[in-house]
Amino acid sequence: MESKLTLVTPPDFYENSNLSLLFLSMTADEQSEVSVWLKDNKIPEDLNLYTYQGEPNVEWLFYALARSDYKYINLDSDDGITNVLSSYIISRPNVFWHTKNEDLKGVLEHISGAYVESITDFLKKLFDSDK
Repeated sequence: MESKLTLVTPPDFYENSNLSLLFLSMTADEQSEVSVWLKDNKIPEDLNLYTYQGEPNVEWLFYALARSDYKYINLDSDDGITNVLSSYIISRPNVFWHTKNEDLKGVLEHISGAYVESITDFLKKLFDSDK
């Protein structure tokens, strides 16, 4: 039996006991990477996938941040809300982050050691994949 994926976006809320992932400020390429990775890998459980792309709904963002088991944030986005809140977000438990900006990476590594090379690396860490 295949796992079920439930996509949750602002302003919706969703409550169940499924593992929940939050993706913040993904690029179109990262969205494609996630889709391909989830299609190619057998996930043994149903997942809730929360996505935030800078919508002006900070209450929803804080809810999703608290509700999700694991989070990924792309710090190279132009999303002003995510950028303003980024140091707070990466200081939270189970938040993995990515940036191509080496100067920013050097600063943020003092706040969180959960840097990942890519969104695919984030998924591999969570699901222990060798692909």
